[in-house]
Amino acid sequence: MSGGSLTQPLVLTSDDSGKFAAPNLPPGKYSVRVTKEGFDELVATVDLKGNIELPLSLTIAAQQTQITVTEKNLAFANSDKVYRALRDDGFGDSFQAVDYTLNMDAGWFHFKSGTFTFLAAVNGIKTGAVFVGEGHFKFEPMGRVNQHDLERRTGSPTAEEDFGEIVFRFTGDQASVFTPALGAKIETPAAATSAFQHWKDKVRHRHEIPEGFTQAILEGESIDNVDADVLAAVYNPNHHPSFFNSYIRGSKHKDLRFFLRGRVGALPQMDSPEEVALVNMNGGELDDGVWNSEHLLSEITAHTSNSREDRRLFATKRYEIETVIAKNDHLHSRAIITFEPLIVGERVMKFALLPNLRVTRVTDQNGQDLHFIQENRKEDGSFYAILDEAPVMGKEHSIAIEYVGDKVLFNAGNGSYYVAARESWYPNLNGFGEKSIYDLTFKVPPSNVVISVGKLEGQSTEAGFAVSHWVTPVPVAVAGFNYGQYKKVGLEDTITHYELAGYYLEDLPDSLRPYEDSAYLGNMSPGGMTKYALDQTRAQMQVCTEFFGRAPYSNIYITEQPNFAFGQSWPNLVYLPISAYIDSTQRWLLFGRIDAKFTGFVQEVTPHEVAHQWFGHGVGWASYHDQWLSEGFAEFAAGLFLQQAVGKKWQKDYIDFWERQRVRILEKNNFGVAPNDAGPLWLGTRLISPRTPQAYQGVTYSKGAYVLSMLRSLMYDDHATGPQHEQPFMDMMHDFMEAHRDSPASTESFRAIAEKHMPKQLDIQSNGRLDWFFNEWVYGTLVPRYAFKYDLRPGDSGKTKVQVEVTQSEVDNTFGMFVPIFADFGAGMQRLGQIEMIGNSTRRVDFILDREPKKVALNAYKEVLER
Repeated sequence: MSGGSLTQPLVLTSDDSGKFAAPNLPPGKYSVRVTKEGFDELVATVDLKGNIELPLSLTIAAQQTQITVTEKNLAFANSDKVYRALRDDGFGDSFQAVDYTLNMDAGWFHFKSGTFTFLAAVNGIKTGAVFVGEGHFKFEPMGRVNQHDLERRTGSPTAEEDFGEIVFRFTGDQASVFTPALGAKIETPAAATSAFQHWKDKVRHRHEIPEGFTQAILEGESIDNVDADVLAAVYNPNHHPSFFNSYIRGSKHKDLRFFLRGRVGALPQMDSPEEVALVNMNGGELDDGVWNSEHLLSEITAHTSNSREDRRLFATKRYEIETVIAKNDHLHSRAIITFEPLIVGERVMKFALLPNLRVTRVTDQNGQDLHFIQENRKEDGSFYAILDEAPVMGKEHSIAIEYVGDKVLFNAGNGSYYVAARESWYPNLNGFGEKSIYDLTFKVPPSNVVISVGKLEGQSTEAGFAVSHWVTPVPVAVAGFNYGQYKKVGLEDTITHYELAGYYLEDLPDSLRPYEDSAYLGNMSPGGMTKYALDQTRAQMQVCTEFFGRAPYSNIYITEQPNFAFGQSWPNLVYLPISAYIDSTQRWLLFGRIDAKFTGFVQEVTPHEVAHQWFGHGVGWASYHDQWLSEGFAEFAAGLFLQQAVGKKWQKDYIDFWERQRVRILEKNNFGVAPNDAGPLWLGTRLISPRTPQAYQGVTYSKGAYVLSMLRSLMYDDHATGPQHEQPFMDMMHDFMEAHRDSPASTESFRAIAEKHMPKQLDIQSNGRLDWFFNEWVYGTLVPRYAFKYDLRPGDSGKTKVQVEVTQSEVDNTFGMFVPIFADFGAGMQRLGQIEMIGNSTRRVDFILDREPKKVALNAYKEVLER
């Protein structure tokens, strides 16, 4: 304050609520100047004649987002000399082809006649060749599952293709495999130039909206820039994992790709260490798909193949990311990534990063600019960083990456946002393949709120932005956030003591605005529904803690999102669809009918996503073969919630839940194919094809849930009392969680845990193993049909004799299963025991009961999958 009788300015500091006092000022005119970081300066004039209260309102300062990109920075983009030599590579020598058959693992190339033209050597290393002529390719997968999958796609357990062109790209150690096929040196044929250009047009083009499954996985954020992949091998010729990629232009299939790639996997986009793959890239056509993915023949025959093989070239230790979200919803970010090399000599690091996020600068830990690769977003625009020298093994190193762009956030209207690029909004080195510490700072317009993974460490304002700082207390596999004009609700958990908070949006997104004044959504109460979602969350956290052990995170945030039928879980952060905030009456008015399937979805979505804190985040999965351990287990936990957490009248919802799962597995689509017909659970995402687009969902989620449900039924202790019935199953699940907190789970590692805890009666092969169960339900597709009848007769001493007859059919002669028998004595179904069934057979078993039941039933709660 200044003026009046003051000889010098009077400096005052307000309290936390913004109040300040200046007592004993004499009358006069004063100037009051108020300043606060993040707000515009305020100057007010006061004509003081006595005591006065002066209300002052500050205005948030205009936001400033400044990104400086110099020509010097951009000079490091796509300009590495060796990369440019590979990218612009021309031809070297050409040779006449002699009749020769080249065997590469499960693939055979018969070159009948034609020419070989090698790409010009780079740094003295040959990295590619073009064949033009006449030849034949044959692929023979290993194992019954892979052969059956190829047969359902092509009509044959082997792939056969005549070809006229092939482009090969490989590491330098593979060039010599062509030597026996080379004849006399010749002039380079024009057809080779045309074939090479056609190949470039294919592999350097990205469909932003994929037409089919193969485009979705191979042309996403991690699309291969083949020249950058080759660069990694050129810069590390002695230690980089070997690869041999073949791009076949056949007579029937114009873009057939046969990949052999060590360590990182033939298809790293599928989270798999399998080194051999055959892919038919054919857009939305019916034969599009991943035709095969498997380990090397040498590993399979030696029984050393393993989904848990380490695929990484670098291990990420820490991400420190500062993200500014501007008024136009663009991201301006800087990420410091701390890592440790796992392969001697590696210099090229590949990251998953949304191609719309354009890298502007990469520096090393000393601040020196590094070359990087990121082609146009409509091309093979994956992001690669090139280290100036190979990092020292056994030590941590870091690089800093600056990037800017859009398509991460989409404004849904009225303060709500769709968050896209959920795993690639930052440079992600290894995806779900490892866990790291995340230190995240967000600077956003002050009207919006960020809810992030981790714990909130601090909040402030800076240059007109609201700043929040989040740190994960433990390493996590992936980072995510939600964003919008959120209000917060808390809920205490006095039993398990997790910290629970819910975030909701007061207004509807644009997609639902037409209904905001209608009877449909006019009375919508997002705050009340958030409390309901938190009640469900608390109950599910308690159920899961009892059955599976303590969650790895002490807090969980439940957030509303504008998507209507989609939920997702992050470490300690859950997205719930807006439909979960609409009550059943409003949904009935909105749809004009009761939609049983959607009602089921709303029942399941919150407990399913909350269960991912255990399955998916607490315990990760090793490969696409094992993702059922995440999605299937979370779906099982949703059913467990309906049984354990909704009160005494749980039976109908629980039975309806398992009936929905059964239908999702066995219901045929318009092609006459059920998800279960597409293949076994173990195939994971490879179940997806144009004829079976929902097979992954039906099998991985629903059949995966059934597998765990059936194990629970098999392990149920019929001789125990009270909660001890469940103890063998609960012991197994607690052990599973503890054994995999620091390493991803595979189907095989889960089976080992199950075998450790299985009751003796389940050892039907007398080998201490559950091969029979996993062969049937994880690696097989048979689903039995059961017929059941029973007869009640008086027994001795006033007891009742129940004779049950069970028939198992539509399986093979070795198919084994235990099916539970229940009786209703007037207070609901009680389990009597289980009957072992082998093959297509009928068994009669007697039960002696103390009193006569009202009803006897087989599989009363639908917990065993049957037709």
